[in-house]
Amino acid sequence: MKVLGKALRLVGGLVIVAVVATYGWLYLYTADLPSIAELNQYNPSSSFEIHPEPDSTRHVIPSDQFGKYLVNALFAAEGQPESHGPIRATVASFFSGVQPNTQMYSWQLARSLVSRNSALRRQIDELRLAERIQRHFDQRQVSTIYLNRVYLGENTYGVEDASVQYFDKHAADLSLDEAALIAGLIRSPNRDIPIAHPERALQRRNWVIDQMVRQGSVSREDGELAKGAPLIVKQTADSKPTYDLNRCALKLASHPSSPNTTIRTRPGEKLKQIPVITFRVMESGEVQGAVVSRSSGIADIDNYALTQIRTFRYKARPLGCGIIESQVGVTVDFF
Repeated sequence: MKVLGKALRLVGGLVIVAVVATYGWLYLYTADLPSIAELNQYNPSSSFEIHPEPDSTRHVIPSDQFGKYLVNALFAAEGQPESHGPIRATVASFFSGVQPNTQMYSWQLARSLVSRNSALRRQIDELRLAERIQRHFDQRQVSTIYLNRVYLGENTYGVEDASVQYFDKHAADLSLDEAALIAGLIRSPNRDIPIAHPERALQRRNWVIDQMVRQGSVSREDGELAKGAPLIVKQTADSKPTYDLNRCALKLASHPSSPNTTIRTRPGEKLKQIPVITFRVMESGEVQGAVVSRSSGIADIDNYALTQIRTFRYKARPLGCGIIESQVGVTVDFF
């Protein structure tokens, strides 16, 4: 029994030593991991340029220049940040068999720093480095670093350069729909790039907006307005933002033939000019909100022109073309 007791104590001691050694290796030992010092420059106190390669420039901005919507758009598109450490979250999901609904942004950063070793060793090193990143930076700093480094298509990294690339404005000035579009690019930037694939970009943008409404970061009303916003992006690296007229031009599908109508004039009425009707054309091609913006001076002529415009139907335009405001002067022929 004494021998068995000694053996059990020995085994117990070895287990404790192994656990302590494993804990120290996972959480404390960092000599075999890449340095995280370079991440500090992506968490600046003021905006500046960095040069990761001799012929490239990236513009890095502090978190207070992300504007009103970008951070919430990121969390809507990619998930809320994991509140527990990466190691703890991974172990918990392993034993529960349930994948976490949150995003480990520190792990995403670690993946860009760890060298390409064997798959198992790389994953372990990524996990250890992610833990170190999350212990070194708080959640706000991690999201700042992530947004300043993330790839967003067109050989563009970081939300400031992406804002200039696609919308010719600073990240701080992005509207809700623009911020949602940029955040939506993170998952698959080449597939959803708005210049080459506007329909995909708009579908992804609107999904992100719906998630923001669901999470309560924007109101339902603001979300619906943003989803109806037209897509206006730069067509080339050297051009200003433009509306894609090839995709979005109005094309009349049908309009009624002009019937013979009796126009009555009332005392004091006199034809001054042709009437002008202002109206909106929806993406569906439907005409809405038609009003007389310039009167002819004769009420029956104005009403006739208004009736004609309300029956117009335009061809449907792709998602992201938005609502077009238009005006038409209606000529009335007298016989």
